[in-house]
Amino acid sequence: MSSVFENEIIKSIKERRSVRSFLPTQVEEEKIKLLLEAAIFAPSAVNGQPWFFTVVQNLDILNKMNQEIRNIILQSSDENLKKFASKEDFNVFHNAPMAIIVSGKENSQSAQVDCAAATQNIFLAAKSLGLATCWIGFVGILFSSPKAQDYIKLLKIPEGYKPLWAIALGYTENYPQTVPERNWNVVEWIK
Repeated sequence: MSSVFENEIIKSIKERRSVRSFLPTQVEEEKIKLLLEAAIFAPSAVNGQPWFFTVVQNLDILNKMNQEIRNIILQSSDENLKKFASKEDFNVFHNAPMAIIVSGKENSQSAQVDCAAATQNIFLAAKSLGLATCWIGFVGILFSSPKAQDYIKLLKIPEGYKPLWAIALGYTENYPQTVPERNWNVVEWIK
């Protein structure tokens, strides 16, 4: 479906895909700052802005988090997850050179929704800058584990904020071009 009103923003929305294959090239600081600015301009309930962003470019920390998540999954009773984590090349961040941890204020009723809006802004801004992203929900396993406080401290997440998810971020040679099938039967017009 296209329209005469289609523009660069709508084009970016339609072309954005999750990427699971990253180059080791680090993202330029100026681009990261633009992504964070886009996130901070997201809408939030009563302008509460209940978010905090931790930019992690330290590969030792990302690898440590990946290993801890893998260990937790391997101890779970979910056989499909265990099979996934048993793969030799398992990497929850898909070997991205960096990640952004998105945390929400614990006392905010709308933190998850507001942080999701900020995350979507990062995704679209990243696409417009030639960057690849992937939403990483698996970090929630780590931040729900007994070691959560150790990692919260390591990542310098302020008191009163809860890590929700991460964004794997970087460059890729294999940006997906195929558009996944869309279900168009999800709208009702009432005029």
